[in-house]
Amino acid sequence: MRVYLSSTVSDLEEYRAAALAALRRLPFDIVTMEAYTAFDERPLEKCLADVESCDLYIGLFAFRYGFVPEPSALNPDGRSITELEYRKASATGRKRLIFLAKDGAPWPTGHIDALTNPGESSGDSIKQLRTELMNGHGVGWFSNPDQLASAVVSAVAAHLQLPVGGAHPPRPVAEPPHPRRLTGDLHLLHAAKDQAVADRLVSALRGMWNITTSSTDLLASAPDEMLALDRAVTSARTVGLLLSPSLVTVLEENPERARRILNLARARALGPLFGITAPGYGDWAPPDSARWGISEVLAESPAHPLQNQVHAALSKAVGLLRPEHEIGLPVVVVAMTDTEADDLIGTPAGPVADIVRGFGLSPQSARARYGTSRADWRPFGEQGRTIGQVLENAVTGVNDPDLLLRGRKIRLQPYLFDDLLSYDPVLSLVFKDIARNGCLVVADELSLLHQDLESAFLASPLSQGAQVSLITLSPGDPAAGTPHELIRRELAGRLRHADHRFGRELDPLCEMNVASRPHLDRWLRASLPQTLDAYRNARPSADKARRLEAELGTRPSVSMARLITEGGAT
Repeated sequence: MRVYLSSTVSDLEEYRAAALAALRRLPFDIVTMEAYTAFDERPLEKCLADVESCDLYIGLFAFRYGFVPEPSALNPDGRSITELEYRKASATGRKRLIFLAKDGAPWPTGHIDALTNPGESSGDSIKQLRTELMNGHGVGWFSNPDQLASAVVSAVAAHLQLPVGGAHPPRPVAEPPHPRRLTGDLHLLHAAKDQAVADRLVSALRGMWNITTSSTDLLASAPDEMLALDRAVTSARTVGLLLSPSLVTVLEENPERARRILNLARARALGPLFGITAPGYGDWAPPDSARWGISEVLAESPAHPLQNQVHAALSKAVGLLRPEHEIGLPVVVVAMTDTEADDLIGTPAGPVADIVRGFGLSPQSARARYGTSRADWRPFGEQGRTIGQVLENAVTGVNDPDLLLRGRKIRLQPYLFDDLLSYDPVLSLVFKDIARNGCLVVADELSLLHQDLESAFLASPLSQGAQVSLITLSPGDPAAGTPHELIRRELAGRLRHADHRFGRELDPLCEMNVASRPHLDRWLRASLPQTLDAYRNARPSADKARRLEAELGTRPSVSMARLITEGGAT
């Protein structure tokens, strides 16, 4: 049995070495180019003869098209040696196993044709070849040498039916993609007139980054449009605006709509909100970055093409080593700002005064736990970490032990309680969506005694959602006795649904009166995997069920539940 390993060389040298080392442990001959050349410019006739002499062809493809020999009888169409080897294996009926470097895998920019030769056809050639391979084969994917070696040996063993122990065991079958999996690196918002500019930028960066674009998201003004925008933004790691005169017109024609959309984008994105200046507008000046909350503006210059600047910015904000199965987790923090804390505990009265005094807190020290934003809340004392830092630390702990999440990684995606407090009806479906399908709510028990915050929370779908993971954090030690009983009774009377889940149903996704970080960390460690899986088992939408019932004249069956789940059929 003879096997031929084909690839470009300079960009895949380390990958070839790993694959060869693994293949040479198997009982057959390996034919490679290493014996007669160390460069891409290997002798074409010899390469094609070696392919024909083998029983199995293995092709490795990244983002370089490779050396193209002069046109000849063997190469009348001016193709690269690597493509010609693949064509030869196809023409001679050889068994072909194809492996592609993943889009978005960490890769040196000098080995990406689309970046190193943007004006030449090589970038298009490798793109077209990769597309053909993906459409014509069940390809294997790799992002590092060890991953490739394991995938190659497993595939070879399976196709050649090697005896047990002859190769690494096959990989387990992957579970279906999670509905909130991060699949993109940048979601680019642009004006309709700039579609061609956006397409060119995406094409120039496609080999390294997964970029989605939309010319309609900036026009979202109805609840269903905001829900679609939210889902687009939460599937990407960063968000950008393609700055142009047309885009400024869109922003200026409805500033309130633009503010809402950009606030949503900033809240969900991992990195900054990028402003990417569209080329071709001469001396036109970009809009005021501060007004629209743009964190960083990228503009083309003679020495720095725009695609290179975007690549560098994404490398810094997102990183080249992105997790393969990164899941966005909606999280809502219910906590006062310092102004609201002044209203409630600046001069406390009634039960609030008894609770603060009973826990041994002065109004000043209780007040010092809150800041200018809800994310500034320090749940475990004024000298402790903010709630954002506490949650990120807890999520890091959950992400580290790989068995907890079965290879997935969590990334928190904040949903702002201010949008509920101001009762913005345009965002109603967004909060219904996360309440129905699964999210994390972390609430400050003192803040829930504030009339405005209590009313907004109880009026929201978060207070009743059966798949909402809810935890309330106490301002003091429950062992303190009387003050704990006071706040417990107050919350039981106000949060009846949560109290029922916690005290009667013993729902593990509802925890109350938590007063320490270890307790919070233990609960998050147990509940977060279940919260992620809640999205995979979304509840059917009652509205869609009723519409389907009316249309069909009968009640939907359980087997149709997938069709009427929110986010499915419309």
